[in-house]
Order: sequence, then structure tokens, then C-alpha cells
Amino acid sequence: MTIKAILWDCDGVLQHPAHDWDKQLSALGGDRFTADLFAAEVTALRGEESLRAVVERVLIDHPQAGSVDDVLRLWSLFEPDEAAWQVVDEARAAGVICVLATNQQDYRVTLMRGDHRYDDRVDGVYYSSEVGHMKPSLEYFMAILDDLQLEPQEALFIDDNLRNIETAQSMGIVVVHHDPASGAAELRGEVAEHIDL
Repeated sequence: MTIKAILWDCDGVLQHPAHDWDKQLSALGGDRFTADLFAAEVTALRGEESLRAVVERVLIDHPQAGSVDDVLRLWSLFEPDEAAWQVVDEARAAGVICVLATNQQDYRVTLMRGDHRYDDRVDGVYYSSEVGHMKPSLEYFMAILDDLQLEPQEALFIDDNLRNIETAQSMGIVVVHHDPASGAAELRGEVAEHIDL
């Protein structure tokens, strides 16, 4: 079946951290703080509350980590991979719908949409906090397929997270498990196995 749309993950595919997450968070508040923060972030990733509210709550138990703004600032330290974005441009030029399929809370969405203008570079965006579900849930992928009116086999999903890949594949979605370290040239080759660029 012909691929009609590509679902692009962002972190690890189209953008990369400008710092070592664990090192930076641990430097602020220690290993327990890091674990507690990532566990609590899930509600923000599903859009149930803001990331600021999550951080405020976690800091009650970890005041040594500094201010809310100190912690939030770390989520802004990422860099678009322009070479990878060129692959998106090529796919769109080939007539393939390209959408973002990414787990992001409201704070990160504001940066990606406002500062980096990601929404203007694709045909649709499915930020988990706006969808109300997050990868790797079936509901997340179903929301995208339903909205785009696609059969699973008509969608190609690219992600660096194996759990996300496994869920999509179990639904019949065509998948590419991308290694962030492999670079944009490898990404282009992976995409070219499924569509004509």
C-alpha cells in the first residue's frame, strides 16, 4: 500500500538536546529529583496540567533544585536538526503529508511552535498535550489516523523510542526505528526505502 503520510517524532529525529539531560537535572537537584520530575511530567505530556504546575509540585520536595524558572529553562535547550528537516521538506515536495507525532508538554509546545515555527514546516501537528494521549498508547496513534483518515498501512512512523515503534507496528503502521546518532543522511535513506524522494 502506498505511504500517504509520515508521522515524525521530534526529539531524537528532528531535534536534539543541547545538553546532557541527566547531568543538568542531577546538578540542579540530584538523581532523586530527576526521577521524580520525569515521573511527574507525564500529566503535562497528556495535557492534564501545565509543566510549570508539575515543576512547582516537585520542587516542594526538592527545594535544593532552585526556582521553577531554573528548571523550566532546561526544556528550552534543544536544537533543530536542519539536515533532518530537509528530509521533511523533500518528502512534502514528493507529495507526502508530513505531520509531527511527538510527546510534548505545553511549555515545549510554545517553544517549538513560537520560537522555531515548527507548525509552519509541516502539514499537521500532534503534540501529545493537545491530543490528550501520549505515545506509546494506542489512543494516541488512533487519534492521528482518524484525523488524517488513513489506514495504518498508509502511514510511516519514524521514532527513536522502541516502545513507541512497537505499539505503532502492532497496529499495522509502517515504522522506522531511527538511531539519533546515525545522522540525517541515514534518516534520508530510511525514508527513501518507503517513498520516492
